Amino acid sequence: MKLIKNAMILDEKTLETSLKNIYFNQKITGISSLFNPGKFDEIIDLEGKLLIPGCIDPHVHFNDPGFTHHENFFTGTAAAAAGGVTTVIDMPCTSIPAVTNKKNLHEKLAVINSKALIDFALWGGIRKEDYPYENNQIIELWNEGVVGFKIYTISGMKDFQALTYEEIEYVFYKFPDLLFAFHAEDKNTIEENLNSLKEEDLKTWHKFPEIRSISAEFTAVKKIIDLLKNNKVHFVHISSKKAAETIIAAKKQYYNLSLETCPHYLHFTCKDFTRLQGKLKTTPPVKYEQDKEFLINSLINGDLDFIATDHAGCDYQTEKQLSDFSKIYSGIPGIQLSIPYLFSEFYLKEKISLPRMIQITSENQAKRYGLYPRKGSLQIGSDADFTVIDLNKKFKVDEKKLLSIGKYSPFHNEIFNCSVAYTIVRGRIIYNSEQGIVSAKGYGKWIRRK
Repeated sequence: MKLIKNAMILDEKTLETSLKNIYFNQKITGISSLFNPGKFDEIIDLEGKLLIPGCIDPHVHFNDPGFTHHENFFTGTAAAAAGGVTTVIDMPCTSIPAVTNKKNLHEKLAVINSKALIDFALWGGIRKEDYPYENNQIIELWNEGVVGFKIYTISGMKDFQALTYEEIEYVFYKFPDLLFAFHAEDKNTIEENLNSLKEEDLKTWHKFPEIRSISAEFTAVKKIIDLLKNNKVHFVHISSKKAAETIIAAKKQYYNLSLETCPHYLHFTCKDFTRLQGKLKTTPPVKYEQDKEFLINSLINGDLDFIATDHAGCDYQTEKQLSDFSKIYSGIPGIQLSIPYLFSEFYLKEKISLPRMIQITSENQAKRYGLYPRKGSLQIGSDADFTVIDLNKKFKVDEKKLLSIGKYSPFHNEIFNCSVAYTIVRGRIIYNSEQGIVSAKGYGKWIRRK
């Protein structure tokens, strides 16, 4: 038995915080304001630091196997642990093989199981290459426990091509009980935008937000919603007011919809390209001030379901520091900074309450993807996954200290007013702020959807 004492935690019934003691092995066995004496294998005194359910990042690209020059499952989960994340959900598209059938899933697991520091779930994928899905590969993959299926409406990946809207409609009809996640940017709109420009226009950042435009995101979102029957759909990395408004209105009416955004859409606009250049490049791109403000308000008022990072790094020197903006790799390695940023910017500034912070960092992800209450909760019997935050320890972001392979961040040199003190997964300390990573790789487990 292990003990954490003097933890400031939220009471789910009263919604008040108080100092509690938590008793656990790999699972939580007790929470009490009273000290129960006994023999403990380990005692951690948090001295009043905030403890919340282990944070979940439901959208990462750890590129393993196949693209490990960008990231691998050890460096990715190390960065996650240093950022207070106890569970990640890895995307199916940026690995070889892509997770599109049962065989590929287990090939991937055979590689990454020995590397993971923290727990992980996996997305399956549906791509044009496998259409029209007359065999059982999709259902077999669902039955293996993937959390859902990623679909692109536009893709630059050779081995994971986008679906047309007609193909999406067919998939909705053929698999009515599955959960689908969409990268929603309309291919035709983007191609028309590109065709209207000269080659020289593409070499600087100025036209990028116009190419991957608000209209492109909105058009794809609207067309997907128009195809829905009783399907379950999640929209990833929403970046614009118009698309977010459309999803929020639809889900308030009758559709089983959810949406996420990322820290970079909450903090930056396309004006920041002037200063940050390739460090800020991702798809969809950050948009305009009104888009940022709408997403912030949607996060605060509960319309936006949760936060993800879309973590996707690369080698900064060879893939980000290029004079031709069109050739710059599109992706940000955000997982190590997301939780400190959110608590610094939204909780400490009293924009978002602690119950809402827990929703957007763990609870809602776990519920949406069939991981709750094993993950995303401090209930008795839940996994002993804890993110401990020191609300009084500020730090200056230094991109060189990131544990990802990609040593760059648009948040470089910004001050966050809190920091991660401990990351604990199923009762084991994986990271502490004094020593860094303190667990051997291979401890993390694959978590199947319930």
